[in-house]
Parts: sequence; C-alpha cells; structure tokens
Amino acid sequence: MQEPPSGGPRSSNPSRRTAQIEALHIRTKDRHDSGERIAIVGAGATGTYVLDALLRSGVARNIVVFENSCALGPGLAYAEHLNAPHALSNIAGIEIPPLLESLNAWAVRQPPEKLEAWGIRACAGDDRAFFPRVALGAWLADQFAMIVAGSPVPISVQRRAEVVDVVAMPQGCRVDWRGTDGRIVQDQFDRLIVATGYGPIAADTMAAATRTGKAAATLGRSRQTERFGVLGSSLSAIDVVTAIATARGRFVARGDGMTYVAETPWRATLLSRNGLLPEADYWFPHPLPALEGFTPDSATASLRGEDGDLDRLFDQFVAVLRTGAPDWATGLGLADATADDFADRYFAARTSGNAWDHARQNLADVRNWHAHHDTPFWRIAILKAHEVFATVIPSLSKTDLARFHRGLKRVFTDNYAAVPHLSIERVLALRDAGHLEAQALGEAYDIAPQPDGTCVVRCPSWTGTFDELLDARGSQTAALNHFPFPTLRLQLCASAMEADEAWSSGLNPAGDLTMRAQDTSLERVHLCALPFLLGSRPFVQGLVECAAMATAISGAIKEARGATDGNQTSAAELLDVLERPSVILPDGAVLPLAGSKR
Repeated sequence: MQEPPSGGPRSSNPSRRTAQIEALHIRTKDRHDSGERIAIVGAGATGTYVLDALLRSGVARNIVVFENSCALGPGLAYAEHLNAPHALSNIAGIEIPPLLESLNAWAVRQPPEKLEAWGIRACAGDDRAFFPRVALGAWLADQFAMIVAGSPVPISVQRRAEVVDVVAMPQGCRVDWRGTDGRIVQDQFDRLIVATGYGPIAADTMAAATRTGKAAATLGRSRQTERFGVLGSSLSAIDVVTAIATARGRFVARGDGMTYVAETPWRATLLSRNGLLPEADYWFPHPLPALEGFTPDSATASLRGEDGDLDRLFDQFVAVLRTGAPDWATGLGLADATADDFADRYFAARTSGNAWDHARQNLADVRNWHAHHDTPFWRIAILKAHEVFATVIPSLSKTDLARFHRGLKRVFTDNYAAVPHLSIERVLALRDAGHLEAQALGEAYDIAPQPDGTCVVRCPSWTGTFDELLDARGSQTAALNHFPFPTLRLQLCASAMEADEAWSSGLNPAGDLTMRAQDTSLERVHLCALPFLLGSRPFVQGLVECAAMATAISGAIKEARGATDGNQTSAAELLDVLERPSVILPDGAVLPLAGSKR
C-alpha cells in the first residue's frame, strides 16, 4: 500500500478560515431552502433508478447527468452494441422494480415487429418470462427519456461527457468534466452520485466488448477457429457459447426439445473451478415469504461486532432449514454443518456426479415445480436467506467476511443465479451434438499463451489447447487504487488508510452509500460504483439492487434536508476539517484529507 502524496501548507489565517466556514453555512442554508443541485455520473441502469428516485422524493432543484456514451439508460450491461439478441437476462419482469412503468407493461405496447425481433411476441405480458438483455436495454432507454421529459425540475444530460475528476468537500463537491469540444469544465454541486456501474473498470468499450457474446460471434464466424475455451460456466459463459453456435450453425426446436445443426466444425469447453453448470430457473412465490426465526431483525440482533458473528447467523439459517426441510437437511448432515463446510455439503452430489446428467434432471424438476408451484422449501429458504444475509454482511469482521466469500456466498450465488430454461436447452443441444464440454480446473490452474497464437490451459489433471480463449467470468472486487477520478480516489484511499482498511477490499459504505463514517468530507458523495462494492456487498449486482440503492440515497437526502439547523455541521467540526492534513490541487485549492487523529 502506498501513502497518498503529502500535502502542502494549510492556511493559518483565522479570518480566511472564518470566511470559509460562513460560506459553507450559507451554502447549506440555500440547499435546505430550495433543494439541492445534484450530479449523477453514469446514465446506465443504476443512474436511471437514481434519477427516478430523486424526482419522486423531491429533493433536487436541479440535476445534471454525465454519460460518456451516447446511450442513456442501458449502460454496458444492457447495451445493444454489446449484447446479441439471443443473450437472455436472468431476471424476469416480476422481480424487476418498475420505473414509470413495469417491464411487461412497456413490452405489451411495443410494435409487433420489435417483439418478433426480440423473440418475445408470445410472452410480452408474461411477468415470469425472461427477455433478451437488449429488450431490457430498450426499456431502460425509454424510461430514462420519459423520466427526463416529465421532470418537474431542470435536468441537463451531458452525453459523451468524460468526468475527469471529482473533489469532495464538506458541504458539496466539484466535478471536472470534458465535453465533446475537448474543453474541461469545472462545475459545483451540493451532492454527487457515482452510478458508474462497470464503466470505470472497462472504460474502453473494446475491452468491454471482449467479454460479450457479440465478440464471440465475430470469432465464431472466422473459419480458422475451431477450438474455443470459455472461462466461466455461468449465464454469461452460456451466452458466449451460444453466440459461437449461432455463428457456426443453428438451433432447431423439435417437439419439447432442441437440437443443434452445425455448418462448420467447432468445439468449445466451459472452464471453471468446479466444472458445474448453473441450474435452471425455478418457481418461487413473489414476494418471498419471511423466514420464521431468521429475519433482518433477528440477524442484526445476533451481531456482536466480533469474529463469530457469521457462526451465529449460520445457526439461525440452519435451524430454519432443519425445521422446514428435515429430510433434505438430514441428507446433508446439517446437524453437524458449519458455515465453512456448508458449501461443500451443498455441492457434493453435483461435483461427484456428471454435470450434464444433473442439468437434464434439474431442468425436468424445475419444469415440474413451475407447473405445480411446489418448489421445495429449502430452495425458497436459501433464496430468502441471501436477502437476510445481505443486510448484515457489511457489519461482519474481516475474518468472517472472508469466510463468507469462501463458503456460503457460493451457495447463495448458485441458488439465486438460476438461468432461463432456454439457456439450459441450448447447452444440452450443443452437448448432444458433440460441440460442448465442461471441465473442472480446481483452484490451481495455469493459462499460457503460445507463440503460434494458441493458448494452453493446464491444471494438475488436465491440459487443453485452444485457438481462442474467451473470458466470461464474473466481476471481482475492484481495489480503491483503481477508482476513477484521481482526487476522489486520493480521498478514499486516505480514508481507508485512516480506518486501517486495505485498498484491495474496495468500498464498505454506510447505508446511504457514503463513506461519511470515515471522512465527513465524503458525506455528500454517494458511491454506487458496483465493482468497488462487491467485497462488502457481494449481491449488489442486478436491477433489484440498483433500485434499492437509489431508494436508500434519495431517502437519506430527504432525511438530511428535513433536519433542523441544529443538525448542521458545526463550526468546530468545520475547523477540524480545515486542520487536517491536506494537499494543494492544481488550481490552488486546499483539500483536507482524512487523518486528523494521527
């Protein structure tokens, strides 16, 4: 870990400090009187939900949205130029929080030719159906446009705008951004919401494209490529393989099944640590019923702020499973299970068996559960339990958090990330046609590019050579030293050092998505940069979480605006900020950093 740059001299002029304090209080009064001027960086799914929530709560007098692309609403996850039409979302309309209208209400009013192109003409109104990602992107784009058009306050949308820096201050923030004319503009705001999604980690659109099905389809059309390796086995990996398959042949529906006919020879191998395939989507009641004995309140009550909290949470969780599904619990030996070995027990039957046989049986099972609405209790309980765990994971100790990521997280991710039935039908058809394999690599494997352009993947028990190797693995926690916006990065890194937090752990913000507990200068910067939240909020991905973060932020702003003058930052607190170690910015401004206690 590197120390942030040392600061320049702080002002010791009392009159200057008094003027600074008075100016800050004046700005606070103006914000309480007329609403806040708020910036949103990013106009993807998170930014769209944030914009909607801010307008519903009535906390803004003016909003500026910065987006570095031309597309408003879809972001990278649902962008048309990054997703092929066959790539399905793994969330159905019933789960997606509505914006101005629900996904299905929007879909049924779309032109028939659009629905036909997306393959959803027959199911546009079915809120249990899975739509292509590009359809969700079109919905988000329409919702964004409608939100802006109907806004009661001025909204300025800056397309193709690159935010080059952000400076957080005790009573606001500064955004430096470059427009299409190349000029850098400095703009002042009362509050900033960083809703960049996965943009900061793959700001280069070409880098983002290499992880998509469209890139795979381009490679698939190359007649020189026959051996494909795909890192990962989730829905993203299935989409990559499907893109190759549709470029090299066609799927044919026959009766209640599907076959695949290739036009040119090719083979692909899904490469993952355990060699498992994702399970198919299952029916569940919506909303999910509460679990008796394991709720957010009971989970919070069990926390002591020390190592072992995970074990106390696990005991509540297992008690629910043993009561509601005694036979299944006995089969896994849950009476003796721990938070550390539960995942091994859960996956044991699948890892010891044939992945393809399990996929066929699982698909048959979930179809029956859908038909009769009788999914086993343990599946529903695990699905609900991940929501309960999510409320307390940020409060776990470092040791317990690491244990959670190694074990229980794998179970919850496998259970809630079930994929559309069509996706499983496609991989089974490819398997039957001799074009697809699945290989377990374990924890120790090596990837070695070769001089001839091929790539060799090795593990202790297997070696494979591929003409092309595509990465479809899930995102990992991003380290703070990779955060965009250099000055805000400096502030966040200094705050992490003061709190003795590793930069590699990303962010662990408060419920309002700010880092105010570490540095009061950051209390008006809300951080929804998803890659940096994965360590403390491992289930943060998805539209449900986008909406939840937006609601938390707008609620926090509304609560702060409703506070009395007695709750404003005091002169003593502002003096404390001014006495901190600081750096001098290029424009001569003095920026206090965390570290006043050192």
